[in-house]
Amino acid sequence: MKRILFSILILCATQLFASKPEKVSITYTYESNDKSESQQTVVQHAYTKAQQRVLEDKFGVDVSSIVVSLNQEHEQNGSFATSDDFFSLGGTTSRGEWVQTLEEKVIEAPSFHNGEWHVVVYVEGLARPKNGEPIHLSYQFVNHTDDRLPRSVFHDGDDLFMRFASPVAGVLCVYLVDANKDVYCLLPYQLGQVGCQPIEANTDYLFFTTTTDRSADEYTLNTQTNEENNVLYIVFSPNKFSKAKDNKGATNWRDEALPRTLSYPNFLNWLSKNQIKDEEMVVLTEVVTIRK
Repeated sequence: MKRILFSILILCATQLFASKPEKVSITYTYESNDKSESQQTVVQHAYTKAQQRVLEDKFGVDVSSIVVSLNQEHEQNGSFATSDDFFSLGGTTSRGEWVQTLEEKVIEAPSFHNGEWHVVVYVEGLARPKNGEPIHLSYQFVNHTDDRLPRSVFHDGDDLFMRFASPVAGVLCVYLVDANKDVYCLLPYQLGQVGCQPIEANTDYLFFTTTTDRSADEYTLNTQTNEENNVLYIVFSPNKFSKAKDNKGATNWRDEALPRTLSYPNFLNWLSKNQIKDEEMVVLTEVVTIRK
């Protein structure tokens, strides 16, 4: 006979801040022993880590600790014995959120020595404290409609699909920023008559395929270089908002139609204004690498 008793203790530190965005900056050194990273990927990861660090330094962190007491009773040689085991799980999350990037630059170029990447970057932007509990979204970018595992590395000519789900209803936009800082609106679709894609709560979506939506736009990833990094922006809110004003897409070097487009500064301006106005807005970024 085995009897298991769980006792869980959760400790959280809390503090209130004003919600007005303020300017923050940091010079950050990023190191990684991941040999598969390219110079472009190392720089993107450095920017992301720099943002995380400056948010933690400015607004502090929530520290959570889960202590599990495991009490087991089992039979051994005709008698009962009891054992106690303890497990502790901990983690930290920043109390701040990044609202707008004002400047990003490399201070010391990426170098790889003794099996480790090293780069120094500078990041400046607007940030504010988090307000309430964040919305936890589920998403994966995949190459085939039946794929269940996310991909971050694609090859020239690969198709792109997106799986998405939210615990709450809302609206969604998806943008792609390529290596030239050209911004493309992937969602809502070009034939759509709404400012954003409506999302129902607890519903699994598969975007960028006509098998689930006859009006969908389907996308193929291309590159003219051996390797380039694109950044995908997932913008979601339970509150109504509209996509950025954009223009009809042109064609690429293969004479293939491109999605609707807008300039990078206009995109960032639209994004920051919406984030400042809507504290429940969730903005997630995913770096995808396209290789020949």
